[in-house]
Amino acid sequence: MRTGAEPGGAPGDLDRWFLGGLDRPWGDVQLLALPHSGGNASSYRGWLAGAEPDVDVVPVQLPGRETRLSEPPFTDQPTLIAELADVVSRAGFPRIALFGHSMGAVLAVNLCRALEGAGVPVAHVFVSGHGGPSQRPTATFPKDASDEVILDALGTTGAPNYEMLLRHPELREMVLRVMRADLGLVLSGIVAGPPVRAPITVLNGKDDSTPAGWDLNEWATVTRGACVSHLLPGDHFYLVEQGEEVARVIRTALTELPEPHASGPATRDEDPST
Repeated sequence: MRTGAEPGGAPGDLDRWFLGGLDRPWGDVQLLALPHSGGNASSYRGWLAGAEPDVDVVPVQLPGRETRLSEPPFTDQPTLIAELADVVSRAGFPRIALFGHSMGAVLAVNLCRALEGAGVPVAHVFVSGHGGPSQRPTATFPKDASDEVILDALGTTGAPNYEMLLRHPELREMVLRVMRADLGLVLSGIVAGPPVRAPITVLNGKDDSTPAGWDLNEWATVTRGACVSHLLPGDHFYLVEQGEEVARVIRTALTELPEPHASGPATRDEDPST
């Protein structure tokens, strides 16, 4: 998979939404990668590199972070989803798949529903590091949480660059600003609506502790297609260490796509170690 890091310059306002821009040749499938709470597009720059060259990894850059630091972050999920659906619809991708980790998992399913509603098909949705659609992160991040509570919770999830946040106040303030905005997004949960047509692949770390009791098979209720679960070694941010295995799962799903309009959710759990 390519990370799409070449500089691009498609006209209009679309480039700022996608790391690497849009002015480049495309492979067969564009995998739009949505960030975790407090995360940014560059977190996807390297961990999927090295997979099949006909799949382009296109990290989505949300307002309020990195190259869009001067823009206010979204705090309302329906507004963000409507904006994203419009941007993706106008971007002209040949074939779209979606990947989202933690908060990004919820955004991916809601974006898929919005795109399908606008007549833009989605080949596959990958949800990572998040329980079923009824789950909420309130146990980890209460809406009125103090900075200390949020930082402590980040530490327990094994968040990348956590130690750097503790050492650099400016970086810490920047991340906390985005995380507080993202709380408004994740607390909205899955937007009510019909099941999506795209099949769903669920990925999670075997040692993820946030929160206990997640039912990953519940994701099957939001798709009319197949729903397959993969548990990989690691904690909430398992994908940092398991990049090659995540890439394998994605590569397999995208090269063995089921019928796009298959009816009836089907589930099975798969452990790659077996």
